[in-house]
Amino acid sequence: MSDTLTADVIGRRVEVNGEHATVRFAGVVPPVAGPWLGVEWDNPERGKHDGSHEGTVYFKCRHPTGGSFIRPNKVNFGTDFLTAIKNRYVLEDGPEEDRKEQIVTIGNKPVETIGFDSIMKQQSQLSKLQEVSLRNCAVSCAGEKGGVAEACPNIRKVDLSKNLLSSWDEVIHIADQLRHLEVLNVRCCGVSRGAQAWRNSTLSLTTFSFPKVVVFQ
Repeated sequence: MSDTLTADVIGRRVEVNGEHATVRFAGVVPPVAGPWLGVEWDNPERGKHDGSHEGTVYFKCRHPTGGSFIRPNKVNFGTDFLTAIKNRYVLEDGPEEDRKEQIVTIGNKPVETIGFDSIMKQQSQLSKLQEVSLRNCAVSCAGEKGGVAEACPNIRKVDLSKNLLSSWDEVIHIADQLRHLEVLNVRCCGVSRGAQAWRNSTLSLTTFSFPKVVVFQ
């Protein structure tokens, strides 16, 4: 991430050197120049303080050593669901495959394409997926609307445990695109636990069309 901060980073789940945390503060921390993120670690032993610095409280932690200040460019805000699937399940073609040319017809005009077979192969691999494990893959959001439904229409089971999902809204954005979903694991993601958390989502749960989905949290 760049050193430019915006207010919407507050509450985001992040990863730093393999450790997970939640952003509680974004701004300057005098007398040191430049922007900082104040994070509360999932593992309080990873931190150094309670969100205070030289007598000023910048954010609050549940544990007296649960907080740290970190430069924004040291923080991983994660990736979207579909990108994570491609990174894990799509087999890379070799250089010769990537350079292969093919003639396709657009209208009445033949056009040379490079890598067409590779794209078709990737789409085929994704469409066959039924069980997906993305545990600890830094998934933070659904990504482009409709992208998951188009690329992975047959997924039935998803393990999203230990990822960077900040809210049930993002979980629902993902699940609502998986029309055959049966099991969803979101353990250790940092989203609020229990049925009340679903009801508190800013999305209407009537749009979540899978009342029989088993959710592990």
